Amino acid sequence: MEIYVLASGSKGNMTYLKVGHIKLFVDAGISYKKIKEKMMNYGEDLNEVKTLLLTHEHSDHTIGLKMLLKHHVITDVYMTKGTMDGLAVDVKEMIPHIHVIKSEDHFNLLDLDIQTFMISHDANEPVGFVVKHGDKKVCFVNDTGYVDQAYYELLTDADCYLLEANHHPTKLMQSLRPFLLKKRILGEKGHLSNDDAAWLVNALAKNKPTKWIVTHISEDCNSILDIEESIVKIFDDPTKVEVFYATKEGLEVVKI
Repeated sequence: MEIYVLASGSKGNMTYLKVGHIKLFVDAGISYKKIKEKMMNYGEDLNEVKTLLLTHEHSDHTIGLKMLLKHHVITDVYMTKGTMDGLAVDVKEMIPHIHVIKSEDHFNLLDLDIQTFMISHDANEPVGFVVKHGDKKVCFVNDTGYVDQAYYELLTDADCYLLEANHHPTKLMQSLRPFLLKKRILGEKGHLSNDDAAWLVNALAKNKPTKWIVTHISEDCNSILDIEESIVKIFDDPTKVEVFYATKEGLEVVKI
């Protein structure tokens, strides 16, 4: 498996997953121009990617969808009914094949085994994805205020986690952001803090080394140093996880 993060953060989120001949996107939250530029920089052919998995309908995850459809790149979109209902009517009408999924679905996409799980975010019906190919497993856990313990078994011992560490709570509270926005981010339908994320990865990475692509890092209420301090403070063994930091500029390939 090869994982490329085209962009991550409040200004846009999109990931490209390549498994041999299988190529797909998870979310499409940046402009078509940027998508083309990123794929060209990766040496990948954008027109070979026909499948998109959507986690939820927020614009920082869907803004590029309309132009991908207009240019006949994407033909198949997998999303929940809630996510579909949250899209503009003209965008829905452009999608050739809509595959309606729900939380705790289990389906095959070519040679990939995919399971969905509920995430806690202020969207219509958001989901995360666990993608397996052979003995490899990657988990997409973004935009969530917490992860229900019922999903720990599903998420345990992945080879890679794309999981957000959004903010340092003190920096968030001291920021100039409106109080209601701070309350939203800190709430159960908001975003994981550094400590929450580090605690979760430490709990899930039990029996083998793993990779953690840290996503959705706040530009003004967080830093890599803050995240690393949480890792050192919380992990029972910080060496069991190789950490990568995704930003609005993306992240080069991570192979598992």
